Amino acid sequence: MTALLIILALVLVAFYVNDSWRTHERVRQIARRSCEQAGVQFLDGSVVRTHQAIRRRPGGLGWWRQYRFEFATDGSSRHVGEISLDGRRLRQVTLDLPDDGRLVDGDDGAGHRGPGR
Repeated sequence: MTALLIILALVLVAFYVNDSWRTHERVRQIARRSCEQAGVQFLDGSVVRTHQAIRRRPGGLGWWRQYRFEFATDGSSRHVGEISLDGRRLRQVTLDLPDDGRLVDGDDGAGHRGPGR
C-alpha cells in the first residue's frame, strides 16, 4: 500500500511539473504576441510566475496563475506586463504603457486602453 501511495505521489508531481512547464511556455508566447501587437519590445524573453492558487470554477477546481514580464517602448526603459490564466484559459493581459495608461486584453477586460484600469 505504501509503495502505491509513493507511485501515485510521483505521478502527481510529474503531472504538475509537466503542466507548469507547458503553461510557462504558453505564457511566453502570449507575452511575445501581446508585445508585438502593442508595438513594444518583449524584454529578456522571459516570464515569471508571481501567484498561483487553486480556485473553484464551473465544473470543479482549477489552477489560477498570474505571471509578470517586462517590455520596453523605447529600448531603454522597462515597464511591467501581467498575464492571468484560469487553467489554460487566458483571462487577462495587461501592459502598463508609460504614456497611454494601461492596455488590457482578455476575458476580464477586452481591449480597454486608458489610465487607471
